[in-house]
Amino acid sequence: MRIQLKSPDEIRLMRASGLVAAEILEDMCQAAKPGVSTWDLDQIARAGIAKHAKRIEQEVVDSASAITKLSTDAKDELARLTETYTGLRALAKPGMTTGDVDQVIKSEVDKHKVRSAFLNYNAGGKPPYPGVVCTSRNEVIVHGIPRKTDVILDGDIIGIDFGIFMHGFCADTARTLPIGNVSPQKRKLVDVCRESLEKAIALCRVGSRLGDLGHAVQSYVESQGFSVVRQFVGHGTGKQMHEDPQVPNFGKPGTEKRLKSGLVIAVEPMVNAGTPDVEELDDEWTAVTKDRSMSAHFEHTIAVTDDGPWVLTRPTSSPGNP
Repeated sequence: MRIQLKSPDEIRLMRASGLVAAEILEDMCQAAKPGVSTWDLDQIARAGIAKHAKRIEQEVVDSASAITKLSTDAKDELARLTETYTGLRALAKPGMTTGDVDQVIKSEVDKHKVRSAFLNYNAGGKPPYPGVVCTSRNEVIVHGIPRKTDVILDGDIIGIDFGIFMHGFCADTARTLPIGNVSPQKRKLVDVCRESLEKAIALCRVGSRLGDLGHAVQSYVESQGFSVVRQFVGHGTGKQMHEDPQVPNFGKPGTEKRLKSGLVIAVEPMVNAGTPDVEELDDEWTAVTKDRSMSAHFEHTIAVTDDGPWVLTRPTSSPGNP
C-alpha cells in the first residue's frame, strides 16, 4: 500500500475523531478499579460510541435543516455549515424533493458515523474480534478479549487499547494503568513504556526517519532493563486502521523512511519486563509474554505537521505542542 499523506482538512477531521476516542478511553480508565470486569469496560466503550454516533447524526440533520432554509446566495453560511459535512452542499440546489433530501442526509450520516475500529476486525484468517476494546492485564501484551470473568484485581496493571472511525477516519489510542497497590517494578514498567512513547513523539517531525523513532524507544527501554516487543509494531492510519508505513519500536537512527508533512501514524510501544518473546493463546487473539512477565502498552495517533508533531488523541496537544 502506498503511504497516504493527509491534507490539512483531513487532519482536522482526524483530530475530531481523536478527541472522541480520547474521551471514551478516559471514561474506561476512570472506571478501571478492583472488582470491575474487562467486559464492563467494553460496555462503557460501546455506550460512548453510541452516544457520539447519535450526536453526529443529529448534527447532520440540524445542518441539513439549516441549509434547506438558506438562500442560494448565502455562500458564507453554506460554507460554514458544510465545512465538515460536505455532502450536504447538494441540498443548496433548488427543487429537491423530500426523498432527495432524506437520501442526502442518510448518505452523509453513513459517511461520518462513529463506529468501532476493532469490533469484527479480521486479520490473517483469525476469527472476527468480538469486542470494541482490547483489555490486556498483567502478562497480556495486546489483544486481550473483554470477558465477564476477567476481573481487575488490586495490584494489576491493565492495558486498554481503543479505536474508532469517525468522519471516515481512524483514531487509535492505548494506555496502561496501575490498579491500586502496584509493586514498584510494575509501576516502573508502566512509567518507562509511557516515557518511551513520549521520546518517539518528540521525533515525529518533518525530516526525521522511522528508524529514529524506533531507536529512541528501544534505547530508552533497554537502558531501563526492559525489552521491546518486535512481533507487533505501530502503523500509519487514516481511512483504514492499518496503513503504511509500519512503525517499529526498535531500529537504527538515520534509517528507514523519512517523515513528511501530512503523515499520520499510530506509535505504540509494547514493553516487557522479561524477554520480548510472544505467545498467542488458543482464542487466536490474546498475545502474552512467553515467559509470563508483565507487559505495558501505550499508543497515540500523531500527525506530522510543518509546525511539528500534533498528538491527535491527546486533548491538550496542538501542532508543534505534543
